[in-house]
Amino acid sequence: MKTDQNYEYIKNIPIYNIDLLREIQRKLNEIFQNKREIMYSDIINLIIRECKVGENYNNLILWCNYKIRLGETFVEI
Repeated sequence: MKTDQNYEYIKNIPIYNIDLLREIQRKLNEIFQNKREIMYSDIINLIIRECKVGENYNNLILWCNYKIRLGETFVEI
């Protein structure tokens, strides 16, 4: 089924973009000074605030939205 392939692709987005995700995580840790865990919404907000464009950023936003819809809040890399 095509939707199953889409879900598998979305689930694997962090694997394809691990370096970008770690860079975003590093920036967010600097902003929060390691005082709290990073949330999926933090990643989306950082991408939008820095006006980042491109397929990799769009994929990360898609992945974050997917995780939020599953009811997850905090990023686990």
